[in-house]
Amino acid sequence: MSRHIGEERHSDTRSTPASRTWPDPSAAPGPVAPPAGAPAITAPAPREPALDERTPGTEPAPGEPAPREPAPREPVAHAVRAAVERALPDEDELEGREFELTDAGLTAQQRKQALNRLETYLVGRHEHMVGFQGNQDTGNAQADLGRFLDFHLNNVGDPFQQGNYKPNTKVVERAVLDRYAALWRADRPYDAENPDSYWGYVLTMGSTEGNLYALASARDYLSGRKLIGDPGGGADSSSQMVYVQAAPPVRPVPSAQVGDPPTTTNPPTANPPTTTSPSTTPPTPDPRNTYRPVAFYSEDTHYSVIKAVRTLAIETFGAIGTAEYPGRCPIADQWPMEVPSRGGADGSGEIDVDKLEELVRFFAERGHPVLLLLNFGTTFKGAYDNVEKVAARLIPIFRQHGLLERDIEFEPGSTDRRRGFWVHVDGALGAGIMPFLRHAAEEDPHSELALALRRELKGKVPEFDFGLRVEGVDVVGSLVMSGHKWAGAPFPCGVFMTKNKFRVEPAATPAYTGSPDTTFAGSRNGLSPLVLWNHLASKSAREHAGAAVRALRTTRYLESSLRELEDRLDREDRLPEGGLFVDRSPMALTVRFRRPGDRVIGKWSLSCQPMRTNAGELRHYAHVFAMPSVTEEKIDLFIEDLFAEGAFDRPEPEEQPRPAPATGAFATDVHPLALVPTTGRGFQ
Repeated sequence: MSRHIGEERHSDTRSTPASRTWPDPSAAPGPVAPPAGAPAITAPAPREPALDERTPGTEPAPGEPAPREPAPREPVAHAVRAAVERALPDEDELEGREFELTDAGLTAQQRKQALNRLETYLVGRHEHMVGFQGNQDTGNAQADLGRFLDFHLNNVGDPFQQGNYKPNTKVVERAVLDRYAALWRADRPYDAENPDSYWGYVLTMGSTEGNLYALASARDYLSGRKLIGDPGGGADSSSQMVYVQAAPPVRPVPSAQVGDPPTTTNPPTANPPTTTSPSTTPPTPDPRNTYRPVAFYSEDTHYSVIKAVRTLAIETFGAIGTAEYPGRCPIADQWPMEVPSRGGADGSGEIDVDKLEELVRFFAERGHPVLLLLNFGTTFKGAYDNVEKVAARLIPIFRQHGLLERDIEFEPGSTDRRRGFWVHVDGALGAGIMPFLRHAAEEDPHSELALALRRELKGKVPEFDFGLRVEGVDVVGSLVMSGHKWAGAPFPCGVFMTKNKFRVEPAATPAYTGSPDTTFAGSRNGLSPLVLWNHLASKSAREHAGAAVRALRTTRYLESSLRELEDRLDREDRLPEGGLFVDRSPMALTVRFRRPGDRVIGKWSLSCQPMRTNAGELRHYAHVFAMPSVTEEKIDLFIEDLFAEGAFDRPEPEEQPRPAPATGAFATDVHPLALVPTTGRGFQ
């Protein structure tokens, strides 16, 4: 029967996903067996410990959420844990035959059996998910938002224009964007007439979509491209749009201060030169490079950026350097394809600012615009690029070479004023947690929350967002965050944000949608804003800050537990040769360690990655992310599995096969465009 909007859709009691209930393990001795038919199982959790690690039963600390009814769904009793494990066979991977569809369809009983099997599988995977950045604690998403699955919610088009498709959640989307604009210190609320106002949208995919959109926007902005009305279209020119490329100047672009417009005339027809002046002589900027941006990103950057660079045909510094400036790399004998990370493979995963500065200077001197992507929480090491330090080093270079402001002419006498650089921050995880850590840092220094933060984080909370200014320049051009990571959305989503002054967008409005097609996805998931809104609305800023500090404390507990495990194994003479390789990058919510056997990897959904040390030794790592759904008790259970006999007894895997044998040399006129790794980067 169809339900109406005004109908009561769920009880006041907060329920677990799929209205699952847990048997009380204290009600009877021994494990509680799951009901017949392999139903799902969940368990109540103890109340969250306070930031001062108070004993159970005391009042919550300031800034922490009060216990909710029912409490977060974490397994606590060994009886319940045993019940979950018994509900899953040893070979618990799903098989296609269980869900095979035929012309006859499935009976109600067959459908229910298949869905019960899926739910049972997911319960087990949910309870043991520790290896990825996805937050398994989805809050009250099912109880609060399940009713909206009755509607086809499509936020097609620009979030700030309603359009003709009315079953949407754009009003909620705008509220979410306004809130993240506040957290990321952008000018708000959205104002179409204010160049410094934020603009953004809620992503249907995760940060991969945001990175694609950001790099596409940066490419068009720095390349001098624009959609304009067709000059031959007559009075109704808005019905015909022309995608145009501005003409670069013929004469060299002089060094300039802010506000000094470079000379612009007609472009030459020749290709850029392949040689440079001697290294002792400052090179002359080539005007043909004026709208030829070059991309920079570190070797720890997420693979989605490499995919975006290839898809969008964006040139990288390594590709241009190898083809046009052989032997001229300022940091090595040969051009690397990516900016080295600080300390190399043995380092934290943070971009090497010294090497980045030298590489950027080389290309800025030759007239190239700079497209820089920085990471704020890398995929495997959880590293944070030092955005503030990078900006402090590069802004003087941009000023010296006329990249702070440029006038671009598209119509006679009409110019756009644009920058010659773009800084994009991939904050898939970090942009979700760091604003709340900043909130904790801004509290009274003697408050419990501020004291707890200082115990976990030495030094200042790093800068990364639209509030960062260096020498009067607002540095960040765009920023993305994944909603399924820190925010705990039950499906991939995220937020992209930039400023009006950096946008190069279609000016036409598709008649059938009635809203400008200004997003990457077109049709967009209308449930995503609801989930992010619910996450933000469910706690105060101080409660969110308490959860962020608590995650840092849990990561410290994870690191110390792994080091204690190393000592225990050593005392029993079971420590693998070389140890467990335990390491943690500064401020990271993840700890990496020696890869265990496949049984542990499968049970705990561990992400693994082979890495060569600076000495050339091949090591195989796994890591655990201490997301809000990972508790200290869950870590204890995980550590016991690692302590079990044979946990690390496994043949060392061979290096992953390459898609093709290594070439001895490139053919004539062939040059590399980008490094495309087939291992690492979170692929495994």
